[in-house]
Amino acid sequence: MSGERQVRVYSAGGCEIVQLVGEIDHATAPLVERDVLVSVRASTGVVVDLSETTFLDSAGLLCLDRVITVFSDRGAPVRVAAPAAGMVRFTLDLIGFLPGLLAEDVPAALAEIAV
Repeated sequence: MSGERQVRVYSAGGCEIVQLVGEIDHATAPLVERDVLVSVRASTGVVVDLSETTFLDSAGLLCLDRVITVFSDRGAPVRVAAPAAGMVRFTLDLIGFLPGLLAEDVPAALAEIAV
């Protein structure tokens, strides 16, 4: 990623949106996990946006699982936004990633949290 931040955090709909950018793999996952957990303190809801994630290996999946667990343990509802046509969504579907946590995009994820 040569200098570009892989974690972007912003607020929308009363929730924190965590956008993961680029490849999340064995080389980057520990830094991404740390950046997310240090940057986000939300308790009202968190959306992990994978629309700009280009690759997710087993270390990236473990990172995603740990982040979701931390926010859930804090009492924050969590959703993962991953476009259906993308390779990352294919990977999540292939491993049987919790379908109840998946949304097509950030607006859909926010709508699910608000319910």
